[in-house]
Amino acid sequence: MSHTKIRILIADDHRIFVEGLKRLIRQQNLHLAGTASSGAELLDLLEKKAADLVIMDIHMPDANGIKLTGQIIRKYPGVKVLGLTMVEDGRQIAAMMQAGASGYLLKTSTSAELLEAIRRVCNGERYLSQDASLRLLEAERSAKKKPQAPAIPLTRREQEILQLIARELTNNQIARMLNNSPMTIVTHRKNILRKLGVKNTAGLIRYAMQNGLVD
Repeated sequence: MSHTKIRILIADDHRIFVEGLKRLIRQQNLHLAGTASSGAELLDLLEKKAADLVIMDIHMPDANGIKLTGQIIRKYPGVKVLGLTMVEDGRQIAAMMQAGASGYLLKTSTSAELLEAIRRVCNGERYLSQDASLRLLEAERSAKKKPQAPAIPLTRREQEILQLIARELTNNQIARMLNNSPMTIVTHRKNILRKLGVKNTAGLIRYAMQNGLVD
């Protein structure tokens, strides 16, 4: 797609920034189809104006740019979305791309990089600025480092009793600590064994240690 055919909509509520973008677009012989300062205004513009590309901020007064991107891609599959924002959070960058954006730049990017991103996105490529790529990579690494906490199928009282069992307290000692009868503790112990699918105290202690219930 040549530059003269690219019809661009700007979705951003920062007027000074938008004015700068408008000047840049006109200087490059690109076609400015319109500007929107809210999500509702953007969707209204898309109903009325033909556009090839939406340059989208994530934070809009009445809408989230990530959700807007998803709506646009579903309703106007021929329209590309290029994120241009101050948001550096790798998780939000990932969410924007997953919603269907073709590219993402931070507002600290140069005019030359923005023009390159516009050209590549409108040619069907994906584009991430170097800073956005780094933030995305950091978020992916962080997500891999955080193990998913296992779902523990025990009630709070059962977890408490399991912790005491793992500390090698007897049923009588646990009963005294919790102000229960020894038979009540025996019943709890049987329920814990059944729920966890283990056969003995050694199995209970191993489970408690693996799931961080005891040091």
